Amino acid sequence: MTDETIVQTNVEVTEEQEIEQSTEIDVLRAQVAEYEELKAQLAEQEATQKAELFAQKVEQSGVKDFDKLRPFLDAAKLEGDALDELLGVLQGMKSKQNPIGTATNGGSGEKTAQQIVLADAKAIAKRTGSIEDIAAFSGLKQKIRQFGGQR
Repeated sequence: MTDETIVQTNVEVTEEQEIEQSTEIDVLRAQVAEYEELKAQLAEQEATQKAELFAQKVEQSGVKDFDKLRPFLDAAKLEGDALDELLGVLQGMKSKQNPIGTATNGGSGEKTAQQIVLADAKAIAKRTGSIEDIAAFSGLKQKIRQFGGQR
């Protein structure tokens, strides 16, 4: 063998090694791309599961119109105790509707002791119709007016 043949053989061996290495690199790149794709799919599935769990907890807590609030919240940050705390705050913020017929001017809507006693006396006076009961009701009404009652 001449030097020229040895050099040519070495060049052929080097080219073959480069081809093998490039195919191995291509295979590894394909595997990395597949791995990244699977990783992205897994992250998407986990996010979907978290969103579904989030929606279920909100629905179970009884908060209405939560979809309007959702764009302002990050479901990934609201996990466990943070979510429960948020739902507790939202439940506390629910507007309490006054029953029909209650005071709307800041009064409690509950009858005072004077009003209850007066209502009882009025009911007794109407039921019996006796002059004594009517007089007792009238006297009680005057006393309440005299000492700061509303009637």
